[in-house]
Amino acid sequence: MLKLGVALLSALLLCVASAPRGGGASPQNANSSASARRGLYAIWYGKTEELLKLPYIKGGQIVEQWADVEPKEGGYDFSRINDQLRRFQERGQFTTIQINGNRKPAWLFLKAPHSSEKLSIQVADREGTLMYWHPAHRQAYLNLLAAFGRFLETASYRGAILGVRLNFNAIGTEHINVPAPYRAPGRWTTPQGVTPGEPWTAEAGMQYKQEVVRTFVRRIAPRTHVFVRNNIEDEIRGELQPQFESGKLGWFHTSTEVEPRGAGTVKQYQTFLDYARTGKTDAYAESWADAWGYHGGIRDARWCSPPQWNYWRLLADLHCGVSYIAVYGADLSVAASGRHPKEEAGAYQEEFQRAFEFAARYAGRQASPAASPGAWVALREGNFLKGDYDFLMTRLPDASTELRNIGPETQRYGAWARQLPKGSKMRLALDDGFARSLAGAKPELHVTYLDRGRGSLTVAAAGRSFSLKLRDTNRWQTAGWPLDRASLRKDAGGAHISLGSDDADVVLHMIEVARGAGASNAKAVRASR
Repeated sequence: MLKLGVALLSALLLCVASAPRGGGASPQNANSSASARRGLYAIWYGKTEELLKLPYIKGGQIVEQWADVEPKEGGYDFSRINDQLRRFQERGQFTTIQINGNRKPAWLFLKAPHSSEKLSIQVADREGTLMYWHPAHRQAYLNLLAAFGRFLETASYRGAILGVRLNFNAIGTEHINVPAPYRAPGRWTTPQGVTPGEPWTAEAGMQYKQEVVRTFVRRIAPRTHVFVRNNIEDEIRGELQPQFESGKLGWFHTSTEVEPRGAGTVKQYQTFLDYARTGKTDAYAESWADAWGYHGGIRDARWCSPPQWNYWRLLADLHCGVSYIAVYGADLSVAASGRHPKEEAGAYQEEFQRAFEFAARYAGRQASPAASPGAWVALREGNFLKGDYDFLMTRLPDASTELRNIGPETQRYGAWARQLPKGSKMRLALDDGFARSLAGAKPELHVTYLDRGRGSLTVAAAGRSFSLKLRDTNRWQTAGWPLDRASLRKDAGGAHISLGSDDADVVLHMIEVARGAGASNAKAVRASR
């Protein structure tokens, strides 16, 4: 199997060290700090560019097809990318760039073997599927990446680039494995004068991927930030480990949901937890589909309502440390106008708005407690990514149990919750760095609960006790109280906050400590120094 030699890899990675993290911002763009870039990004919005004007949107995406940027062999045309970069920079926004391989150049079908069958839903060429492991295809793609790197080196508007997504562009854009009936070269049409290809093997796929990664490291990473797909094999992952540890390379995936959809995708979320939540590098996450399940002409099933799916997907990304959260245009349209391209969504508009506003406040703050607008725990258990989704706050062991699909479907909270039995306590501990950073702030405690049944909920924090009455409206409600920062200390058991009820079981969604109304992150940073 082809491996990147240690000496060669070290030489390549030295080139990466000169690339600025988070997009290679230039002095032309005053909003080039990491703080200015973190937040929500619009994707798959088509001609509805007005969605980019939403106050919580930091930018969008540039998607071009290999067929369009190299219409003639060696004749590269990046003018459309340049024009779009200019528009993003003029708006003071940022964008990812991806050159996809759904459509390959027509001339390449005369250079490499191909099958008339579309071996993936991602293949959009009417001629069929190219033999990507053939030397002609492989070299053509590596040449394209080299040319793209030269373009980025001199691009006038590179300050608007958040990063380039690493695409393999083998079968379609993402797929590598070849169905068993097509692994033998006899199933492929070889153009006249072209050397037939070798049989496909897993090793051939790995060799191709390694060469593509090597070329991104050499040609693209020294010019701008590169986001690497976080489902890459351990062999490649290990070779690039130092660059992820130091933030020279970032991670991305296109399969974020309310939780991993199966054990096979847990590793992708865990990669974000290991690298992004800890602050080693940054992460960009694109959802698998919109909140209704639509993606690429397919609709996936959903086990909770659209506002709940949208909201909990955002919480999952925040929990995993994602700094750049990509949102389908269809979901943004619901927040902007109450309209979805295929569904009735007017009743959900405010729920989508509030979810996006919440995510925009917290994105990218998990590794900077002094700059975070708050800390929170969203209560759940889950199937694969076990436990609560939390952000600078943790729940200590208690007697609560998980609930699902609880409360009105029109509210965003109830996909998961936890029920605390009467007579028991839920106890929560703040991140120490966040707690210390509250000096000079006016923190507020927020508790989101299902107003079901009768009784009372008592909350203790900062040397004070607060109480609220349940009124049996069967609606999710949020109660808030000011806290005394000077008294916000841990109790003997290590908790900053405790809550419970002596006369009712209580259903809870979130406990949040916010810095307080009107407290900006900039002020919080200064106050913590």
